[in-house]
Amino acid sequence: MDYSKGQLQFIIEVERSLISTEAMDMNLELEYIELSRRKRLVLWLKRRLTDKYALDTRIWRFVVVSMWILSCTAVGICVFGMPTGFGVLFDVVTAICLNTIGLALSSALITIILAICGLRVPRYTLGTFLYVGVILYFVLLFSQLGSLGSIIFSAIVTLFAGGVGLLIGWLTSLRLSRRALIFSIGVIAIFGLAAAYTVNGFPRLLPTSSRADADTADNVGSLTAGDVHALASNLPDPSEPGEYQFNSFTYGSGEDRNRSEFGDETDELSQPVNASAYIDSWPWLRSKFWGFDETELPLNARVWMPEGEGPFPIVLMVHGNHLMEKFSDGGYDYLGELLASRGSIALSIDENFLNYSFWSGIPKQDMKLRAWILLKHIQQIQQFSVQEESPFYNRVDFTQVALLGHSRGGQAAAMAADRSLWFPDEDGLPEPDSYSVQAVIGIAPTDTPVDGKVTELKDISYLTLQGAKDADLVNFYGDRQYGRTTFSSASEAFKASLYIEDANHSQFNTEWGKSDNALPAGLFIRPKDLLEPEQQKQVAEVYVSAFLEAVFHNNEQYDLLFRDYRQGLSFLPPTRYFNQYESGGFVQLADFTGSDRKKLASGVTAEATDMSDWRHVEALNRQGKGKGNKGVELQWKAKGKYSILLSPLAISGVSNEDILMFSMANMDRDLEKEEGFEERAETNLSIDIELEDHSGTAVRLPLSRFMEIEPQVATQFTWLPGMESVVSEGKFKDVEEPVFQTYELPLNEFLEANPEFDPSEWSRISFYFNEGPGKVMLDDLGLMPE
Repeated sequence: MDYSKGQLQFIIEVERSLISTEAMDMNLELEYIELSRRKRLVLWLKRRLTDKYALDTRIWRFVVVSMWILSCTAVGICVFGMPTGFGVLFDVVTAICLNTIGLALSSALITIILAICGLRVPRYTLGTFLYVGVILYFVLLFSQLGSLGSIIFSAIVTLFAGGVGLLIGWLTSLRLSRRALIFSIGVIAIFGLAAAYTVNGFPRLLPTSSRADADTADNVGSLTAGDVHALASNLPDPSEPGEYQFNSFTYGSGEDRNRSEFGDETDELSQPVNASAYIDSWPWLRSKFWGFDETELPLNARVWMPEGEGPFPIVLMVHGNHLMEKFSDGGYDYLGELLASRGSIALSIDENFLNYSFWSGIPKQDMKLRAWILLKHIQQIQQFSVQEESPFYNRVDFTQVALLGHSRGGQAAAMAADRSLWFPDEDGLPEPDSYSVQAVIGIAPTDTPVDGKVTELKDISYLTLQGAKDADLVNFYGDRQYGRTTFSSASEAFKASLYIEDANHSQFNTEWGKSDNALPAGLFIRPKDLLEPEQQKQVAEVYVSAFLEAVFHNNEQYDLLFRDYRQGLSFLPPTRYFNQYESGGFVQLADFTGSDRKKLASGVTAEATDMSDWRHVEALNRQGKGKGNKGVELQWKAKGKYSILLSPLAISGVSNEDILMFSMANMDRDLEKEEGFEERAETNLSIDIELEDHSGTAVRLPLSRFMEIEPQVATQFTWLPGMESVVSEGKFKDVEEPVFQTYELPLNEFLEANPEFDPSEWSRISFYFNEGPGKVMLDDLGLMPE
């Protein structure tokens, strides 16, 4: 059919209109379909989310409450290890509030997810379970329990708390009388406490007497003849106050916002110091808390000064690394008062601003800083001492300076004494010849290499104390510094160490509490049978006071205490001790550092009979790492003999009054790790010492005549069996480390036993090991004049 042009145009327009209409219909249909999907989704979601709490019945709400209590307890405990500085109440309340909000929001979100998934479970209750489990996991991980241990322990505790809540909810649903309900809940509480006691023994909740206290009578009753003789010396108690009256005061910046004693109430103003050369970063949170940065570190100190003209020796004491917000410098008041009463000026230095904070970390070069600050205090006191209005005016004897430090402070004290190693080009410190450090005391000190170097003390008297139950520094690091302290032949200095079986780390500082580990780690790391705080203070008072009496006041009678701890048993707390001693008069006979076990020194050789093993090795700590000194390790199965053959040169000048000295560590427990070990009763070793001269005349005496060879100290640090290998990445893996005891054998006692023996012709020293199996390490063998 032919169409005109106009008709064709009309048809085209109509078709276009129809196509457009169809498109519109399709769009409308698609929009309708989409709208239906949305409606269906909305209806589906409404159906899923309606009654999402329906299965969280009344019984399950008790579980929710138990989960809330558990999580609040966990975060409340955790904040004790991360204080803000606004006070414990603020920290705990804030943590509980934030935890409550977090639990509510997280559990609600989990409830919605579970409802959408269609799981027919008490959803909100399960949400609280998951939230609390995660919270507990991270709290336990933060306490260094390890990933696997944290997972297992958090699951057990969460399920236990949930079970308790469910049981209480079930009891309330029985509509028991109020009396019956209270009784039932009480029974549950008693069973729970009984379970906790079985596992933990309430080491922190109930006061318990020390094992040492319980064994006091046995301890005294088992003294050997040598012990009785030692007690008969009537050594005066150095922890008793002296004859000096004293005054106490402070000096400080005058602007301390946290401590009024160093702020507007300070007695004397000191000048801040710029430590920017040693601090790369000082976080703004640290500045916010302290009110100063690294360019204006304050010189703050507590001072105890004897009354009188003086001049007096001076002791600078410095704390270690603790929580920055919990101040540490007040923890040595007991030492300051005692030392001042005995004629020394004592200072407790404030270095809290260098300590660790959860919120702002710790300065990277804090060890150098701690030593540097000590030296700046000496410089500040020198400035005070020439000011007529100052209490220090003409009162300080700078030729008699002692540095005492605890923990990191112990290492800082040694570093400050060896300043040329650490600050060789420092112009802003006191002139080296303007003062003289005579003594360093390290109480449970660290010994971390700094810039690849370690401190070596020369002709400076050194004392170190360490507790076997130190759960912070589990290794005897002061033993390393002891080994690196040396003397020239004319030196009057000496070194001594004391290892205390039932002492820990923190109780040497009265501000640090009883636990060595901040919460939450302190929940698991709890050695039992610790000395009571007053007892541990007594040990520090006895040894620090006696040491400074010997160094500052030449009180030679206290040398006896350092040579043999039994001299102080009448005033020391009853526990086991191990001590080492060496003075400038000591002459070494044998050196065990060489690789050749048969050659010990020029003309001095060694031989062994019936030894299953004997070699020169480095002593190892609890983690199997070297302690920094070598000895000869001797091991035997039944009996054995180890002999040292002396040359005439080695014993030239020997006197009948000389003392044979050596250090020995009993390593019996190491045998338990070896295959084929036949267990024997834990008793003191039976060892004889025989001296022989060139003519063949010999005299043999039991070592127990001089001192017993006791078993090594074993410490379990955690309260759950088997946790030592898990907690703190194996920090507590081994229950012990070899700790040496110095033995003194006067030659005149051998002469009394056999007058025919001639010390001038002395040719051999033999160690007879009378029963086995056994293992010891021998070191530091030589002679010392009486």
